[in-house]
Amino acid sequence: MWVFTFGSLMADGWEKDFDCISRAQAELLNHRRSFNKKSVKNWGTPEHPGLTLVLEKAEGETCTGFAFEFAGDALGEQIRVYLRKREACDPTVLTVRLLDGTQVQAHAYVYAGKNLLPVGTPLEERARLVLGAAKGSSGTGVDYVQKTFRELARAGIDDPVVTALWNSVKPAA
Repeated sequence: MWVFTFGSLMADGWEKDFDCISRAQAELLNHRRSFNKKSVKNWGTPEHPGLTLVLEKAEGETCTGFAFEFAGDALGEQIRVYLRKREACDPTVLTVRLLDGTQVQAHAYVYAGKNLLPVGTPLEERARLVLGAAKGSSGTGVDYVQKTFRELARAGIDDPVVTALWNSVKPAA
């Protein structure tokens, strides 16, 4: 079983609890990251939502992240329950390409729920959400954006969406 990750799941160590057997940088074609999901628990509250990443379909674009492999399907249901709660959606099985060219079927979490921002929400409004009073059980909205930016940079992944939001909130952070 493979899981494709593109945000906080890439680097916070959750996979160790499920005996991950391998980790590889991977690409998901025709998708991109978007800071488009209001976080009302982990990085904000209903009154002061934070902002987290989602995967969006985007013809011709590529989202680079990490794919985690788990032995067989013995823990599959436990992993799906954990990630369903964390990502607030069920997985979609998509083809991802590992950097060695191997293609694998991976569970990817493509959120389409009620907490999405309207399409076309300007960067300035997204930055205001992050810089507002957003603070949840995992930290502030700024914490999330900063951690995501740093983890991508550490992995050598340059994502213009993440960089633009980080540059917008960094001076006030």
